[in-house]
Amino acid sequence: MSKTKNVLVIGGSGFLGQAVCNQLAKAGYRINVPTRRYDKAKHLLTLPTCQIIEANIHDRATLGRLVSGQDIVVNLLGVLHSKPGKPYGQNFRVNHVEFPKALCTAMSKHGAKRIVHVSALGVGVQNPAPSMYLRSKTDGEAVVKDSGLAWTILRPSVVFGREDKFLNTFASLAKIAPFIPLAGADARFQPVSVSDVAKAVFACVEDQGKDTLHNTYDLVGTEIFTLKELVKLSARAVGKNPLVFGIPDVAAKAQAFLMELAPGEPLMSRDNVDSMKIDNIRTSGRTFPLPSYECLSVVAHEYLRAKHLPSDLDEFRTRAHRQD
Repeated sequence: MSKTKNVLVIGGSGFLGQAVCNQLAKAGYRINVPTRRYDKAKHLLTLPTCQIIEANIHDRATLGRLVSGQDIVVNLLGVLHSKPGKPYGQNFRVNHVEFPKALCTAMSKHGAKRIVHVSALGVGVQNPAPSMYLRSKTDGEAVVKDSGLAWTILRPSVVFGREDKFLNTFASLAKIAPFIPLAGADARFQPVSVSDVAKAVFACVEDQGKDTLHNTYDLVGTEIFTLKELVKLSARAVGKNPLVFGIPDVAAKAQAFLMELAPGEPLMSRDNVDSMKIDNIRTSGRTFPLPSYECLSVVAHEYLRAKHLPSDLDEFRTRAHRQD
């Protein structure tokens, strides 16, 4: 297909979004990335074909203008936690159900027919799903499938990469904590790299629905870990060996509730604890056919060490009593 196609990337300024935009820019696509605050997407300015648009995507009129003239829409919008100050769980429905509904309606109205929708692994495994997060993702998928658009749905497991908030958080915690009580310690995950998810999204954009049309794919890595094993792996990468132990569900919910009350985005929420009642691994779903998938135990070890341990240059500066 022509590389002058217009692609609207919802959630393009985030961790996954940046990787997706990089893939699209290398191929010459014209990329439009809406963001509520322009400064939050400035890191994308280095991409020559990327336009940053300050906009409120939840405003229906604004959304209509955004999708107008677009050949393909990639929806990466997703939240992991309920927003403080709102009814518990409302944030999930607003972003995972109501927004896809508004997006599909706007696309149908303005002639944009192709959508790549990123959902989550674990959807459809249990009905009803144990968490609000998974239930909202399930409902969001139904909206896309019933839209009449040319859709493809991708379901990634937890995503890892150099700037992730998953393994990096565990590594930072291991550097200061001699022991880590862990909710969902035995929950199993099959993490997938951010670059592999971006490659899958790009392949769907390139394909234009010839092979991926109306298909749902799992995106998982090559290895399965328990959450406890992932914490230990992150700790070893930064030269630490804290005592990591699981805690019962009641204690886990209490711990998560206290984390929700702390300032900033919580490390764990009560809904996260509920989500981990389902193993985050591939079951019977169809895996996206990439040539290969990155190995977490190799890739993560390298980037965690590079990011969290001082470099030789830092050591030389310290010895020379230099801070610049």
